[in-house]
Amino acid sequence: MTTSTQRSTISRRTALASLGVGGLTLATSSASIGASGQATPESRAQHPLTGLWLAMANPPIPDDPQFAAPSYFGVDGSVVLMFPISQLGPRGVQFNSSPLGVWEPYDEHTGHFTAVQMLTDADGAYLGTVTIDGYPVVSDDGQSFIDEGSLAVITIRDVAGAIIETANTLAGQRPVTAIRMGVGTPGFPVT
Repeated sequence: MTTSTQRSTISRRTALASLGVGGLTLATSSASIGASGQATPESRAQHPLTGLWLAMANPPIPDDPQFAAPSYFGVDGSVVLMFPISQLGPRGVQFNSSPLGVWEPYDEHTGHFTAVQMLTDADGAYLGTVTIDGYPVVSDDGQSFIDEGSLAVITIRDVAGAIIETANTLAGQRPVTAIRMGVGTPGFPVT
């Protein structure tokens, strides 16, 4: 019984230490972004990409239908993309985390985001990650965006973090489009 309590304490300590390191890393990253002059909360607050969108994103297999992907671009520079929990790709069925990352203004209507998604197989074995760099361009009215893919880059890493593939996989595919979400208007395209 003592061993069980000791393991629990170690796990709790490890978890708290990890949270502390994660918080310190986040604080340091936030400070360096503001200090570098690249993007500030004020510049992101004024940017039309800030907010919640319903994107229609491309699956790993180009001929499959696009999927709804709620996407959040925060004033603090955070980005959260909600993807399906599992997807069929070139390497078979994989389970995905939601991509999480950062964004900043690229120009007056365009944002640049970098988000990382973790992959596992059906048995729960870690397979690596996918990093998505996207460049959505917000319309003049601020109610929709499009990423036609010419600047987008997908980077696939193995379990050790080594790059196994980098590609502009959106070039020549359907553009990723989105509609701003609102109360009573979830953002689905009108059909």
